[in-house]
Amino acid sequence: MAPLTAWLPARSSEDFDLIIKIVGPGAALLLKEWGPIAQFLADRGFSVMAQSGRVNGDFGDCVLRVRLATRPFHSMGHGCDVLLHLSPTVPELWRFNLQPGSVLLWEPPAEPLAPPMLPEGVIAYPIPLGMLGAQQGEGLPGKGLAALGVLLHVLGFPEESLHCFSPLVTAPQSFVAGWHFADRTLTKRDAYSLPLSTAVEEAHRIILTPERAIMIGFGVSACGCESTCDQELARSPGQWVTRHTGMAGATVSVLQSDRHPGVDAYRGPQGRVTALLKGDASAIASCLNGFEAPSVLVAADVPDALALVIAGHNMIRSGLSDGVGIMIDDTLARRQQSVEISVVQELFRRRAVIARDPAMTAQPEAQGLFTEEEREGGITVGYVAWGAAQGVVRDAVALCRSFGMNVTGWYPKAIVPFPQEELEVFAKTVDRVVLIESSRTQGYEERLRGACSFPFTVLRPPPGKSLTPMDIFLREGLGAV
Repeated sequence: MAPLTAWLPARSSEDFDLIIKIVGPGAALLLKEWGPIAQFLADRGFSVMAQSGRVNGDFGDCVLRVRLATRPFHSMGHGCDVLLHLSPTVPELWRFNLQPGSVLLWEPPAEPLAPPMLPEGVIAYPIPLGMLGAQQGEGLPGKGLAALGVLLHVLGFPEESLHCFSPLVTAPQSFVAGWHFADRTLTKRDAYSLPLSTAVEEAHRIILTPERAIMIGFGVSACGCESTCDQELARSPGQWVTRHTGMAGATVSVLQSDRHPGVDAYRGPQGRVTALLKGDASAIASCLNGFEAPSVLVAADVPDALALVIAGHNMIRSGLSDGVGIMIDDTLARRQQSVEISVVQELFRRRAVIARDPAMTAQPEAQGLFTEEEREGGITVGYVAWGAAQGVVRDAVALCRSFGMNVTGWYPKAIVPFPQEELEVFAKTVDRVVLIESSRTQGYEERLRGACSFPFTVLRPPPGKSLTPMDIFLREGLGAV
């Protein structure tokens, strides 16, 4: 099956890894519609990540990126296996990293124009998406849901699955019409078909958004249950999630400020733990103003947001800090992600653990939560990253190592207090340190340069873009063309 993800080396047929991009008007709205489908896939053993955004950062067409794999991963990856183009225009295909074997589902323009210049080996399926939505009278959502129905048929979803999804989407008739149109008219010429099992033995993953992860974190931290609660999570994850989000909903305030537009602050009843969705350093400083020994933690992904909310309450209980802020940047705010039930269980069991210094990697209770490092000896390059950049670095390290490169990553979660001593120790174990910034304005470079004595270089994403594992891989000169 080719090409799978562009940045991964060849893998055995037992692994499946697929990147889908849905581009055009209404694409970002499909993130919510994708939720039940994502849970369906998670129940069948897939790791799932979905994220809305725009093709060129803050500009350009809306895009929903989806990644599915039969193994864990940490970032949205690189490349595009299936492109679903919603606009009735000729797409600029060079923007989407199509490659030989990629699939294009698109709506040809109403007026005859020259066909798009397809990259060699790209397989195109013309679909009258606008007509499918208009026939059902369900407006703009109808077109997007019709497109989603077509996509699911191309990926091999059985007709029985429509009965599961259609009651849960905003344009059910269009969704069903899209699937049936593909069933009647498309002759598949590609290899993409998800290896779906027909039965679900037990739930292994749950789908979380950042908002739900935050609320569960507050609920778990307030929950006094022990083994009974753990058993409920294993037996009925959905019920467990609903109960803990309900507990948090009764006590957690969601605040907004004119000084920080677009930022949502989730604050517990005593105001000592605050999670900031789409927050930055200025917003978190406002929330923690007045505390004598505040701590600031930065989430790397959706499950990490859950983990850090729980850890923040542990720090308050143990007297490590009198106020904890958890920053969840804009990239993560637009994401949903599958989380292993076993990971949630472990976080739940550790909710009463008393950690000491959140920056100290040597403490067993903090290891793997506030900092993490994978070492194999003889390291040439050491990457340091906070926040959303950590997922990209983890996948990039795996990619580089698969080609024999001696690299490692160091993943601190605390930004206040700054882990200066631990960074100095890490820098002495590698030949070169590279700081990976998740955006051009995040500002971790200034903190690192002001606190540490070792030299380092910085890798930032291009303007309006996000870094991918391939960017880091090519930075080291291996595989560059």
